[in-house]
Amino acid sequence: MFGCLGRMGCLVLVALAGVGGWFTRDVWYPRVRHLVVAEPPASSVTWTPVSGEVAGPASSRIDRLSDRSGPVYVSLTPSEFVAQVMLPAMKMLGASAGNPEAAIHGDTLFVRANVALAELGDLTSLGPLAQVLKGRQSVVIGGRLDFVRKGVASFRVTRFTVSDLKLPAAAVAKILARAGMKLGADRIDASAVALPLPATVADVRITQGHVVLYKAVP
Repeated sequence: MFGCLGRMGCLVLVALAGVGGWFTRDVWYPRVRHLVVAEPPASSVTWTPVSGEVAGPASSRIDRLSDRSGPVYVSLTPSEFVAQVMLPAMKMLGASAGNPEAAIHGDTLFVRANVALAELGDLTSLGPLAQVLKGRQSVVIGGRLDFVRKGVASFRVTRFTVSDLKLPAAAVAKILARAGMKLGADRIDASAVALPLPATVADVRITQGHVVLYKAVP
């Protein structure tokens, strides 16, 4: 009898909590949503396809930095930079990532693709979210570029979303670590992937919607 009353009391408490949560949802829901759902990049962002067709011309322009009479910098579109410099690092998304596109907003470079989530690795650490993150879904990665040293830049990830759901920092760190191992690249830290740069490049910056590579002065 007392066990029954205890269970009934628990049900009443759960019901009261549910009612209280419903009437106070305007207070707590925006905060919870902000933790797990990412706002899409600004509508003004222009996405362009990443393909081998843009890599060739970009490579030729970068090679001109090695000429003494060549330009002191090269300005690349987001898709040109990703196709020529960053494409190896995109192995973090798996070999079957489809329809990759790139864009820049402010000082952030974005890459998105249709990804088979199984290729990102074991996502069971995400708990209930792992049951939702299955099959092929849209993945968006955003990050900032920094020059590390001669021959190396970093792509510091500030956003990693799957169908607008934010991945926890621990899960992102594991994905980036696997990408680094696939590349055989030096590990910078848990939030960044190393990118190879030509020895003729002395700095890399995002400026006015382009990625600018600056020439190393002999």
